[in-house]
Amino acid sequence: MIERLSTAPFAFWIHLVLLAALMIEGLRKWNTPWAKPALAVYGTVLFWYTGDYLVSRRLDYAPFTPEIIQFSLLQVGVFLLGFRFFAGVMSRRLCAIPLRQQKEAAAQGINLKMGEVAPSTLRNLLLLLIFGWLVIFAIGASLSPDLWKALIWPPLHYQKVPMYPLVGLGGGASFIFNSLGYIHILICALFGVIAILAKGPVRWVAIGMIFLTWPYFWYDRTRNKMLALLLPGLAAYVFLGKRSLLVRMSIVTLVGLGLSFWFGRVMEYRSGGGNLSSFVEEAKTEAPDSAPDPEAEEAREKASQAGRIGQDMLKELCWINTLFESGRYAPNWGLRYLSELANPIPRTIWPGKPTVGIDYAIARGFGGARTEHGVFATVSTGMIGQGCVNFGPYLGVLAAAFLFAFWAAYLSRLWCQRYSALRLGLFLIGMGLTFNTGRDFTLLVLFPFLFGYLGVRLIEWHQGTGPHSRRANRANSIPQPPRTMPPAQS
Repeated sequence: MIERLSTAPFAFWIHLVLLAALMIEGLRKWNTPWAKPALAVYGTVLFWYTGDYLVSRRLDYAPFTPEIIQFSLLQVGVFLLGFRFFAGVMSRRLCAIPLRQQKEAAAQGINLKMGEVAPSTLRNLLLLLIFGWLVIFAIGASLSPDLWKALIWPPLHYQKVPMYPLVGLGGGASFIFNSLGYIHILICALFGVIAILAKGPVRWVAIGMIFLTWPYFWYDRTRNKMLALLLPGLAAYVFLGKRSLLVRMSIVTLVGLGLSFWFGRVMEYRSGGGNLSSFVEEAKTEAPDSAPDPEAEEAREKASQAGRIGQDMLKELCWINTLFESGRYAPNWGLRYLSELANPIPRTIWPGKPTVGIDYAIARGFGGARTEHGVFATVSTGMIGQGCVNFGPYLGVLAAAFLFAFWAAYLSRLWCQRYSALRLGLFLIGMGLTFNTGRDFTLLVLFPFLFGYLGVRLIEWHQGTGPHSRRANRANSIPQPPRTMPPAQS
């Protein structure tokens, strides 16, 4: 790292100073609604772009000219400036009514109990989540009746036993099972949130559910799912924990070190071809001998030539600019963003639904595979690169900044509405997913938040609470602390 700093180009220092200044501003304005989501975005940039440059070898940037590297680093700086401007403007607009309602409530002596959740609410929510998980587990057990124990503890089988069958391009009933998968992640992530917010038996039951449900994801290949489980609860601990700031930051640091170790094991597992026996030593004796798959070996060899596909976002931004400069790739003028928006539409309904990122993967040299989509691997373009492949190297950076600013502004609005336990939980889920959007701002990451949002609006509609409910005065009503669970039916 010291060697990388000693040879860093001037543009690196410009973006680093700018990032540090913005993070200091966010910490100084911690109590403003936009600060917490903005810091989450800054941390995402720090990891996926600044961190990428610091931990990479000089050889990793050999394919790019110094001008491309300089330009890519300047793009990161422009993104940060654009994001800060847009986030400030949009958060003021989105938070105006909730903040005014808070002041009016305080003036009338109404305690909205910001960030506090009633124990009965947490208990009822936990019961609902346990019921939802039992339904999902029953579906998985019915599909794999002989291997249901491996759905609880995956090392019991030499390969990962899926809870629900999925199809690569989402054909058939795959949409239903994909939806079930995202709801599964949402439910299990909320166990972590409840474990932080609750006390007494409710907390211990939530912790027990974590030990019961999380191994299914932690012995998998997909690290973003692991983060989607852990980060909402970690956000709840950081923002709402009663411990001192020093203690909370120490716990977060220890968790980060544990994640680093575990993700190292995950990379070993993935490099072994995805067989659980390469992850869990004691399962190797059960793994049957099998002949190597030539096509799989070809795909892994192709992937290894490009390094860690989809992880190094600054290098991927350099690739995008290199492809633009050489004429091998051109902006698709919003088509990729539209393809992301089309993701919720089942392919059964729209067989010709556009795929996401296949054209870029071909431009990067991963085409020609004997697979249903014709590529060896898809490539994450990164939070900034995604804007560039849509709208070019200049306008695309501002488009990405605008998109992330809207996301941060909406999260800040949820934070202003944290008198509602439902919206507080939705805020924590969104904060936890923000880090994963550093690879791509995609519904494939945000589906748990989307399903959570739909669930919140449904419950609010049923209860007659929330800013757009049947009983709310939409103009200037002062919110009351809403119930988060339907009343018991007689």
